[in-house]
Amino acid sequence: MKIYHLHHSGFLIQFDDKTLIFDCFTHIPNSLLRKNIPHYFFVTHGHGDHYSTDIFTTDRVYHPTFILSDDIPKVSTHHTHTIAPYQHLSLGGMDIRTFGTTDQGLSFYIATNQHRIFHAGDLNWWDWDTQLKPQIDTDQEEKDFKAELEKIKGLPMEFAFIPVDPRLGDSFYKAGQYFIETFHPKVMIPMHFRDDFDIIKRFKDKIGNTKTIIPEFTARNEKIVNTWSEEE
Repeated sequence: MKIYHLHHSGFLIQFDDKTLIFDCFTHIPNSLLRKNIPHYFFVTHGHGDHYSTDIFTTDRVYHPTFILSDDIPKVSTHHTHTIAPYQHLSLGGMDIRTFGTTDQGLSFYIATNQHRIFHAGDLNWWDWDTQLKPQIDTDQEEKDFKAELEKIKGLPMEFAFIPVDPRLGDSFYKAGQYFIETFHPKVMIPMHFRDDFDIIKRFKDKIGNTKTIIPEFTARNEKIVNTWSEEE
């Protein structure tokens, strides 16, 4: 299993028999795509920092299949599955479950190749500074985030991709910290920070000691390597 950070909330996960691609809206280097291996594109919602119709131009030699949140209009003649929150799909040796969000679309939980993967999409504790967004009810944002996670409890968490959005100022760490304290994933991979890679270290410093591995990476399209992954 190899994990590559594409950009923002975009990640590519390679297994021997398949590749999973999440929330990609930027160009994927050809070196990360493998001919004659199925590639599954997961899109949590239609925001422009999570989705681009460019994914549908993926060459058919990569056997692309698309699993899209139902807020996205169907614009492809490729193999496409549209799915809503709280649904289940068996596909390509994957057990796919969807959950809700605190923004638009959904989140994905996938069991495949003896691994468990959760991609939160925009499921986040949106604790905005009310001076910047006075319309935000911060108490309600906290309740909504925690209520959504209650629906996921009981599922084993191995790899979790969770937002650590620097726009939230001093509250950027809250979702990630709460997720770790609630689910104790083996690995939590920060996302949704554009190119502010320094926030990963700030997040680790903020939450302190934890058994959960939080890998640091510093560039787009970088392979995320740690004690849990295979280095070549």
